[in-house]
Amino acid sequence: MPNDPKTSPFWPADNPAVTGHITLLQGIITRLANNSASCKTWCLTLVAALLSVAGTAHAPRIVTAALVPVLVFGFLDVMYLATEVAYRNLYETVVDSIRAGSYDRARVFEARARPDAGCVIWAAASWSVVPYYVLVVFYVVALMQGWLALLAAK
Repeated sequence: MPNDPKTSPFWPADNPAVTGHITLLQGIITRLANNSASCKTWCLTLVAALLSVAGTAHAPRIVTAALVPVLVFGFLDVMYLATEVAYRNLYETVVDSIRAGSYDRARVFEARARPDAGCVIWAAASWSVVPYYVLVVFYVVALMQGWLALLAAK
């Protein structure tokens, strides 16, 4: 039968529903990556603003307040990255099933991927999250060395 989709050498990869599914997963992964980048941008902006205010006002306690966005955005970034890894794993599973010819109707538009502990640990140790930890370490070193007291001097 010439119109039978299973006669195509690329079936199921050339099925519009399958390509729509792959596009859906790619869109989710892209949004998660963009949100992760936004976390870093907002964190850096807020920390720089708070440090500027602390220096101008000679108020070292404001520097301590700068830890709040570092911790909040660091946590959000880890969760965005962990969820992105979970969706990348789902994407690879779907693509592998398409290549193997085992992709069936039950998998169409499957888009639920929950990060497990492995995803969260990987994300927390990611090179893109480490600068959050470095900011906290810089704060602790500055506090222990007495550098924050320099802000109080006029």
